Amino acid sequence: MQVSTATACSGVAAFCSMLVVGWLSDRFGARRLIILSMSLFGVLFASLSLLTSYLWFFYTIFAILGLIGSGTSIVPYASLISRWFTTRRGLALGVMMCGTVIGVAIWPLISVVLIERFDLRVCYALIGGAVLLIALPVLLLFLKQPRHSAVSSILNQTSGLNRREALRSKTFWLLVFVFILHSAIITAFKFILSSLMAEYEISDQSINYVLLLYKPASLIGLLVIGLLLDRVPALMVVALSFAAIILGFSLLLVGVSFVSGCIAASLIGFGAGAEMVAVPYLISLYFGMRSFGEIYNYSFLLSGGLGGVLGPVLMNMGFNLTGSYRHALYLCFVPMLIAAVLLLRLRLSQSFKEIKTVERQEV
Repeated sequence: MQVSTATACSGVAAFCSMLVVGWLSDRFGARRLIILSMSLFGVLFASLSLLTSYLWFFYTIFAILGLIGSGTSIVPYASLISRWFTTRRGLALGVMMCGTVIGVAIWPLISVVLIERFDLRVCYALIGGAVLLIALPVLLLFLKQPRHSAVSSILNQTSGLNRREALRSKTFWLLVFVFILHSAIITAFKFILSSLMAEYEISDQSINYVLLLYKPASLIGLLVIGLLLDRVPALMVVALSFAAIILGFSLLLVGVSFVSGCIAASLIGFGAGAEMVAVPYLISLYFGMRSFGEIYNYSFLLSGGLGGVLGPVLMNMGFNLTGSYRHALYLCFVPMLIAAVLLLRLRLSQSFKEIKTVERQEV
């Protein structure tokens, strides 16, 4: 009960701080925000090794961790990367996102090993110390805020739509809706894959092999999609990733087996990288860099937050109605088709200048 309450405190605090982290990145610079947040995060995480019997201390530390943790999220990093890179922005974002995926995968494993060898207090101290003694010095040495003389096209750093203009744009809400569906479908797939294969009496060992394919496919997708975004019209690249996801679900609808599960997990894992790379890339393309952090922050909260909640809800609803996860797959397949069709309504050549002109004419 106490752990659940602490987690809830952290989640609420993180949500509140995420509302302003994009604005802080634009106003004070992403580098300052990242370094300050990382420093405080390391100190506070290490302080969990000093936990006492007082619950207020436990809850307070978790709440503050949630509050400052948003400063270490992908929003300020994507803001900094997008301001540094112009011609290779897609690949740069893809490489950065790979680090996020790898970190999410390996840190739980490292934590388990540390807990098995030491007690929980030592584990907190070691992880907090790693943040302060390894991650923080690397950031201080290599993470730089771009200056006017350091960026090839400084006009791209100051031009674009502000937050109010972006939120009034139909393009923004269309993008958000498309990626809410995308996020919901990807979350739903990860939520039901093992249960779906177990329903067809596929062995646990085979299921584990299928699940192992998803992460490497996601990493490949991040790099390939990022590379293509720099060479091919962005919407065509996103449409390709959507097609991979649709094909993966089509295979499972035709028949669930070990082979179809492997192929589907690879295709859907590959397409899952679209949201992580394409959203910040499309935000910079359609809305410019003037208020990139704030605009991307709102799209990140809406697509990731609502989509992450909606996916499991849809799957549970589908299972309760049909009694089978295979039939519930239609709740993934159909919304993915809708998202692909809506994506095609955006113009390949549209820029933030054209959006601003159209919006003013409509007003």
